[in-house]
Amino acid sequence: GTDLNSRSNKVDVFIPGIGAHYKFDNRLSIFGGIHKGFAPPGSVEGTDAEESINLELGGRFDYGGLRGELVGFYNDYSNLLGSDLAASGGTGSLDLFNAGEATVKGIELLLNYDLLNGQNKAKLRLPLTLSYTLTDAKFDSTFDSEDGIYGQVMAGDQIPYIAKNQFNLTAALENGVFNFSVSGRYTDAFRTQAGSGPIPDQFEVGSNFLVDMAARYFYSPRVAIFTNVINLFDSVYEVARVPAGLRPGAPFMVNAGIGYTF
Repeated sequence: GTDLNSRSNKVDVFIPGIGAHYKFDNRLSIFGGIHKGFAPPGSVEGTDAEESINLELGGRFDYGGLRGELVGFYNDYSNLLGSDLAASGGTGSLDLFNAGEATVKGIELLLNYDLLNGQNKAKLRLPLTLSYTLTDAKFDSTFDSEDGIYGQVMAGDQIPYIAKNQFNLTAALENGVFNFSVSGRYTDAFRTQAGSGPIPDQFEVGSNFLVDMAARYFYSPRVAIFTNVINLFDSVYEVARVPAGLRPGAPFMVNAGIGYTF
């Protein structure tokens, strides 16, 4: 009760945004938007709010049963906030700090196609779903940080813990009574500390490809029995290097349950 301190902060902000959607016909449409991003700065003196201008432009289509969406995004940060977490190699104070200017841009693709297309008496569906994200995230300013995942940052360095390529492919067999699916998900290698060029071994988390399974049986309109298998082949993979060195991902795991809808 003796080592007490008090800090306060006040922020007034206007957060505008605008979006538009145009439908050519039932098969093709385009959309886009510009929005301001904001996060409060916390109470540490000298810490600024996180602010960005976020743009997106994309389209949706449905031709011959192939449905999809392609979106491009561009996020321009005038100030990116970092957090002093023990889990990220910091002191664990939870204080926010300025991480300077940054740009995050990329594309997202989503495709869905039903191989059976409803052409069977059992009303079975066999949908295939592919999702892919390409992300390019870089700092646009130079600064020094005591946080373990940033360190000494130079303009043009890649933001750590953001994989450049990620995709997921799911195949399902379903009708009104049951659903069974198998999915494979890939995560590209990524940096664990800001930098550019080839990733040094001591600052890299390697790529991985994992397979999951899921099943659900609708016992009644309100009751469903389900099970999930995570990491079907018990692959050994990395997810982080902080705190305290390499951290493994989840091993083979099964869970099951019963769901009731009110």
